[in-house]
Amino acid sequence: MKDILEYFNAQQNNMLSDLKAFIEMETPSTDKKLLDKFADYMAMYIENNLGVKPEIIKSSDAGNNIRLFIRGKYDNQVLLLCHYDTVFPAGTLKSRPFNVKDGKGYGPGIFDMKAGLVQTLYALIALIKKGGPKYSTVLLITSDEEIESGSSKDIIIEEAKKSILTLVMEPSMDGALKTERSGVGTITVKIHGKAAHAGLEPEKGINAIYEMAYMVPVIEKLNDREKGTSINLNVINGGGRSNVIPDFCQGIMDIRYKLPEESDRIIEALKEAPIRIPGSRREIEYKLRPPLVKNENSEELFLSVRKIGEEIGLDLKEASVAGGSDGNFCSYYCPVIDGLGAVGGGAHSDNEYILVNQIPERTALLYLILKNIESPGGNL
Repeated sequence: MKDILEYFNAQQNNMLSDLKAFIEMETPSTDKKLLDKFADYMAMYIENNLGVKPEIIKSSDAGNNIRLFIRGKYDNQVLLLCHYDTVFPAGTLKSRPFNVKDGKGYGPGIFDMKAGLVQTLYALIALIKKGGPKYSTVLLITSDEEIESGSSKDIIIEEAKKSILTLVMEPSMDGALKTERSGVGTITVKIHGKAAHAGLEPEKGINAIYEMAYMVPVIEKLNDREKGTSINLNVINGGGRSNVIPDFCQGIMDIRYKLPEESDRIIEALKEAPIRIPGSRREIEYKLRPPLVKNENSEELFLSVRKIGEEIGLDLKEASVAGGSDGNFCSYYCPVIDGLGAVGGGAHSDNEYILVNQIPERTALLYLILKNIESPGGNL
C-alpha cells in the first residue's frame, strides 16, 4: 500500500495548484452568485478530470449542490460528503491570499474545507484510473453546511438512507477522526409587543424588550451540563428609538447537546414558558442538527479505517467534538466516520491553516478506504 502514498506524494504540487484555484474562488455561504459560479466550475472540473458528468442540483434559496455517482464492484452505496461554502465574506482573499510558508498552507476556507475537497477529488481520480471503488460511491458537494444545511439536508438524508456507511471530509481534530459530535443549532425567540410614545402614553405600549428579559432566566436554566447540553443566548436585538416603546425584540441562542431528545425538551420549554406581559406574543424558530451518535457499527468502521491507516504509517485516533457537520444527519441511518479531511487548525479564524505534507497521506487514506473497506456488520 506504500506505492499509493508515493503516488500521491508525487501529486502534491498539482494538488496545491488546484487548492489555490479553489480558494481564490471565494464561496461565502450566503452569496448565491459566487456559490453557483463555483458549483459550475466544480462540475466542469469533475467532468474533465474524472470523466464522469455530475448532476447539479438547483437550489432557489442557497447555492446549487453537486451529486456524483461512481459505480463500484458492489452495488451497495457509500456516501462521501463535502461542502464548498465557507464562513468568510467576499473580499477576505485580498487580505489573506493563499500562501504556503514553513510547511503550512493558509487562505480563507483552506482547512474547513477546501483542502478536504481537493483530497476527495484526487482520491476519486486515482480510483477511476485504477479500477474504481469497492462499493458504488455517491459524492455530495453541498453549498450551505456552514449555515445549517437548510437546502441540502433532505438530499443528504435521502442518500444516507441508501448507504452502508458515510465518510465525511470535514477537517480532522488535530489529526484524529471524529466518531461523535454534539447536536448543534440556532434557536431564535421573537417577541412581539406594541409600540407607543414613551412620554405621552407609555401605558398604551407593550414593551417587547421587557418580555424578552423575562425569558433570559428561563433560557439559562435549560442548560444541563451533566447531560452535555449547553445553551448560550448570544445576540439580543430590540427597539429603535429611545422615545418609543419597542414592539419587537429577538434573542438568538446557540445550542449544543449530546442526547437527541434534549432538543425536544428545550423547544417545548421555550414554547410553554408563561407570557409575563399581557398582550405580548412569542415565536420560536430553530435550525438544528441532531448529534452524530456512535454505535457498534461505527466503532467497527473506525477500527477498520484505523487498520487501513496503519498500512501507510498512520496512527489514527478518534475524537468526540462539540461542533456539528452534515455527518450528524447520517448517523441515524448508517455508521459515520467524520474528520477525514485536512490536518491543521484555526477553523473559521484568520489563522486557519493546513499541514501541507499531510495532504498526500490523507488522500491515500481515503483512496484505500474506498478501495478496501468492509461493510460494517459484514453485509455486502
